[in-house]
Parts: sequence; C-alpha cells; structure tokens
Amino acid sequence: MSGPAQWQRPVVAGVDGSSAALAAVERAAEEAAVHGTSLRLVAAVEWTTYRAIGLPALGEDHLRDVLVTQARGHLETAASQVAALRPELELSTEVVGGAAAAALERESQAASLVVVGARGTGGFDELLLGSVALALAGRSHCPVAVVRDAAAAGHAPVVVGVDDSADRDDILRLAFTEAAAHGSALVVVHAWNATKLDPLALPLLDWSLVESACDELVAGWVAPWEKEFPEVPVRRVFVRDGAAGALTRLSENAREVVVGSRGRGAIRGFLLGSVSRALVHHAHCPVVVVPAPGAGAGGRS
Repeated sequence: MSGPAQWQRPVVAGVDGSSAALAAVERAAEEAAVHGTSLRLVAAVEWTTYRAIGLPALGEDHLRDVLVTQARGHLETAASQVAALRPELELSTEVVGGAAAAALERESQAASLVVVGARGTGGFDELLLGSVALALAGRSHCPVAVVRDAAAAGHAPVVVGVDDSADRDDILRLAFTEAAAHGSALVVVHAWNATKLDPLALPLLDWSLVESACDELVAGWVAPWEKEFPEVPVRRVFVRDGAAGALTRLSENAREVVVGSRGRGAIRGFLLGSVSRALVHHAHCPVVVVPAPGAGAGGRS
C-alpha cells in the first residue's frame, strides 16, 4: 500500500557496481528526497556458496572476503554519488548475505520502495532485463522501480495503467503520490482488449460509445484521488490495442510508468503479469511495479 505511512520507511537501492545500479541509486536518492525519507544502499554477497576450491593455502574464506571487500567498494562509490547529489539525505549502507533477489525481497518488507537497475553486472547484452529485477518485481512486498541507464525526463508526466483488478486503488494512490511529489501531470490509461471479442461483432461495435462508457468508468475510479490530489493535472486515455503496447509507446515521453504486478488476465501461479512483464522489459523510462494485496513470497496464490 502506498501512502503517507509508506514513505516513513526508507527507500532501498540495490548496488552491484554496474552502471544500471548507479542509475538506480540516483533515482532512489531523488525519491527519498522528494518524499522526505531516508535512503538505504544494499549490496548482496552470496558468500555461503563460495569456496576457494584449488586454493587451499588461501583458506576457505579468502574468496568470500574478496567479494565482501569488492561489495563495500561498490557501496562507497554509490554513497559518494549520493553525497554529491543529495547531501541532505540520511544515508545508510550495508553488505548483506544471500542472492541479490532474495536479499532485496527481504529488504522490501521494511521499505517504502526498492529501486534496482534493469541489468546487473552478470547480464548479457542481448538480455533486456536482469534476472534480479525480474524476480524482485514479481515477489517484492513493496513497490519496485526498475531503472534503465537513461535519466527520466524532467517534468514529463507519470503514466499509470489501470483496469478493474483488486489492487487498482493501490496503483492509483502511488501514481498520484508520485505525480504530486515530482510536480508532474498524470496520464491514466485504460485498455480495451478487442482480441477477447467475437471478430464478427467487431465491425458492429460503436467505438465512440465504448470509449464514452470506459471513460465514465475510469473517471469514477480516479475521482477520489483527484479530490485528494487537486494539484495533479489528469488526462484519461482509452486505447483499443492492449495495455502493454500502449504503455510502452507512452513511456517514450514519461517520467515513469506505474503498473500492478498482476492484471486481471494474469495466469494463476505466475509471479508477474503479462503487462507488467512486458513493461519492465521494453519501457523507455523507469517502471514502478506495485505488488498485489498480500504480495511477497508467502502471500501469493
């Protein structure tokens, strides 16, 4: 859930020495500053799985110590970046044990937002998204921002995709909060999936009536949040060609895109819905994935 209580918790950024992680740290520092909270930088080292096989003279813990020293160096670099950009922030750093995705999932239980780079140090150029970002976006207990190397556009709008899923209000709350904090407009997108209709009925549809009905529906969803955030200009957008493609196109000129972790069409057992998965792979700006109610490793059905 996103709201004032949420931002009493720190913003957490995952650090691994990659350029994408440093972009994530910059974004995390901005979020912590505008929401008036602290920033926590975390580097994960999977030390329980490393053994110095073939180097007995160095001792079993040698490689672990090297990795911990390297992780501390990455944290020092990231902390220096934060100090230069946002010296007023309350900042903490820590090397934690375990795989990165699992460590950040634990961190998400006490965070307002977890920010990660789209790719880590272990990614291949042909992969659009790192395994850590993908796993965390589907399992986090709090919203996750997946950040690419490119900086977000200055006063570009926040874009949010909504449907009639159970977490709609959580998604809208975060989107309005982000737009208000950054002085941005908000674009609310609702997609009509024509592929679910009988193809023979499509030529008979009056799209102006469909659009009018959808706009009225979305206006009702948005109205309470417009009342709570009167300073945020809102534009409602209706699209026919599916949410993922529309949101990806809109991301070219957006500050960020906010989506739920699973839409109404998600298959039971999948940790990340098709729309949110497509967005974190292909969006041109940061993507914020809001977990479904009861999310987290133990809370998903």
